Amino acid sequence: MRHYVGCLFGIALSATASARAQPRPQPQADASRYAERRERAYARLGADILVVQSQWTPARATQAGFDQDATFLYFTGAERAVGAVLVLDGATHRAEVFVPAPVGGHLAPLFTRNQPRPGAAAAATLHVDAVSPWSDLATYIDRRLADAPRLVIHVDGGGVEADIAGTLATPFDSDATPANQHVAWRRAVRRQWPNATLVTDTVAVSLRAVKDSAEIAVLRRVGRTTADAFLAGLSRFAPGRRQRHVEAAVVEHCTRTGDGPSFWPWAMTGPNAAFPTPFSSLVDPHTLDRVMQAGEIARFDIGCKVDHYMGDVGRTVPVSGKFTPGQAEVVDLLAAVYRAGLATLRDGAGGDDMLAASMAEAARRRPAMRTSLGRHAAALMASRDSIPFWQSHGIGLDYAEALPAVLRSGMVLDYEPIFVVDGQGFYMEDMILITRTGFEILTPGLPNTAAEIEQAMARLRR
Repeated sequence: MRHYVGCLFGIALSATASARAQPRPQPQADASRYAERRERAYARLGADILVVQSQWTPARATQAGFDQDATFLYFTGAERAVGAVLVLDGATHRAEVFVPAPVGGHLAPLFTRNQPRPGAAAAATLHVDAVSPWSDLATYIDRRLADAPRLVIHVDGGGVEADIAGTLATPFDSDATPANQHVAWRRAVRRQWPNATLVTDTVAVSLRAVKDSAEIAVLRRVGRTTADAFLAGLSRFAPGRRQRHVEAAVVEHCTRTGDGPSFWPWAMTGPNAAFPTPFSSLVDPHTLDRVMQAGEIARFDIGCKVDHYMGDVGRTVPVSGKFTPGQAEVVDLLAAVYRAGLATLRDGAGGDDMLAASMAEAARRRPAMRTSLGRHAAALMASRDSIPFWQSHGIGLDYAEALPAVLRSGMVLDYEPIFVVDGQGFYMEDMILITRTGFEILTPGLPNTAAEIEQAMARLRR
């Protein structure tokens, strides 16, 4: 997964279309689901409050569509609300959304359509107790602080992008930052209530980590759609083509069968595949596009979005359709250590157990390696210091979510071994659902071993 810089700091079209045509849950089922989410939040908050902002700006023209803040969407289901603030109050078990006044002038169409307005009708639609004007927000929090001076205000952290933005310094002598709305929001809340205890929220993060049955059903669709998109892109690898040729196939499939890509797909080839180089694509307008060369391998890392939920899957791919003997041995070793890591997954397992099991399997297989590349790879995989980018992360409404130290049934994660050997970048990734007794791979039917990947590429090229 290309995107979890947070360490810092897809089946056939007919099947997918059929799945998307299934009726949405009835309103009563929706209401019950959101009520259960709120009650879980109240139990975690105790006497404190959680403040969550919706997205504050329309979609950029370069985006496929508008993306609502994940936590605001999780608690309200509000796909289109702009500039709203949700307060969950643990002491009173009250959920209230505060909305800005209507926007006038020529920009009004950007904000007014389907925007919630104060009143009971909007409250029912948003699954909250009240929808009030923005002007009531400060009064509400002032009153709560007067009643409970030790009140803790939990503020939505904003995920990976906010983590990155928070590391950027402003050139001015102020608390302002233009980098990210969540960073600016936290600072604004702190300025408004300087004596209050303000913490970056972990309550919503932990609640969102365990998916309910409706979320799991959507994520299964996401996984099937993403696996199909992977195969669509796999057919486009060839020497002399540009990386963008592959990426375009993924974007087309995700857009035709889902809601578009979860993130811009990566078909990082040759030197681009070796970490940490791929990170630099995040500030490159062409995403490190280049002409693919024979003999190179690619980090093929993609995901589709369906009903707001994100996909993320990938493999190491030979540009020419055939691995060299050394590359093939490393890919097979990677598949073996990957399976060893997955074998640890079940309810109650430790998140670090995957890595430990994978490292142990690499050490066990090291003496049997036949190529110098394979021996070097086994040595690297057996040493934690040699694989700094090896990781796992949660996935759901965001393409990279926090993953608790103890795994629980209902969590969905991506296990992502990443390493570089002799200048070549190798990796593997699936979406995985934790169950009570084990796990379920949500991105089915993808090739794993070197021979399986070569066979799939040959079949898709016919």
